[in-house]
Amino acid sequence: MIGETVAYVEHIKCPSCGLESPGYLQVVGGGKGVAACPRCGSTITQALPPGYVSQIPPSDYHSPVHPHVHVSHYPGLYNQPKHAPRLDLTDLVRIFVSPTKAFASLYLTTNLERALALVVLFSVISASASTLFTLDMRDVLGYSAMDAFESSLQIFATWAVSMLAFLLFGLSAATIAKNFFGGRGERSSTMTLVGYCFPAYVALSIVFLLIFRVGFAGLDFTSIDDWTSSELDQSIIAGTILFIAVLIGLIWLLVVTSRAISVANDISFSEAALTAVLSTIVAAVVYVVVHMIVRLPLGLWL
Repeated sequence: MIGETVAYVEHIKCPSCGLESPGYLQVVGGGKGVAACPRCGSTITQALPPGYVSQIPPSDYHSPVHPHVHVSHYPGLYNQPKHAPRLDLTDLVRIFVSPTKAFASLYLTTNLERALALVVLFSVISASASTLFTLDMRDVLGYSAMDAFESSLQIFATWAVSMLAFLLFGLSAATIAKNFFGGRGERSSTMTLVGYCFPAYVALSIVFLLIFRVGFAGLDFTSIDDWTSSELDQSIIAGTILFIAVLIGLIWLLVVTSRAISVANDISFSEAALTAVLSTIVAAVVYVVVHMIVRLPLGLWL
C-alpha cells in the first residue's frame, strides 16, 4: 500500500451488476479511480469527481484486488493528524445536543488519560449526590444519619467494581465492533469516547433523583399501608413520570453511547447500538460475578 492514495466517492456504480454505493476509489492517474464491487467482485474504473481529495488509505482498506471496498461512515476523519490532547468543555456540552459532531471532534483532540480523569471526577460527583439525597430523604425513606453513612460506604465499594465494569465495557465494545462488524477496533479511542459519555450518565441519574424527590415529597415509605387515597394517587403519578423519564433517558443514553462507539470504530449507528447492548451484557455479567466474589471471601458489605 506504500505510495497508494484513495478518494472517497459518494457514488460508485458497478458496470456488471449495477450496484451503486459509496466507497473508496484507488487513484490510478489520468483522473480515474479503481475499485472492486462489494457484491460481485468486478473491477470498477470510473472518473474521479472534480475537486476530489486524495488521502492515505485507512488501516483496514483493501485495494481493488480484494473482493470488497471499505466504506467509511466518517470519511477523512481517521487520516487527519490528532491534535495535542486537551479537555474541551465545548465538546463535552455538545455531546448532549449533537453527539456525532462532538465525538468526531473529540476523536482528534483528547486521549484516554483525560477521559479516565473525567470518569473518576463524575463518579465521585454521582456518589456524593446519592449520599446527599439519602440524607435529605431520610424521613421519607426511613433512614437515619448512620444508615446514610453506611450507604455511602456501599456506594464507594460499588464504585470500585463499577470502574472495572466501565473499563470492560470499552474493551468489549472495541472487540465486538472489530470482530463482528469489521470496525477499526481501536480500544483506546473506544474507551476514550465512551468515557466522555459518563457525564451524561451522571446528569441523568441526578435528574432521576430530583424527580423522585419532588414526586414523592411528603410520602412516608415506612408506613405505606396507612397511605390515604390522595397519597396513593400521588405515588402512582410520580411513579409513572419517573418510569417515562427513565425509559426516555435510557434510550437517549443508548443513542449517545452508540455514537461514541460508531465514531471510534467507523461502524454504522445500528451496528454500534448492537455493540453497546452486547457490551453492556458482558460488563453486567462480570459486574455481578466480581460483586459476589468481593462480597463473600472478603466479607465486604456491598
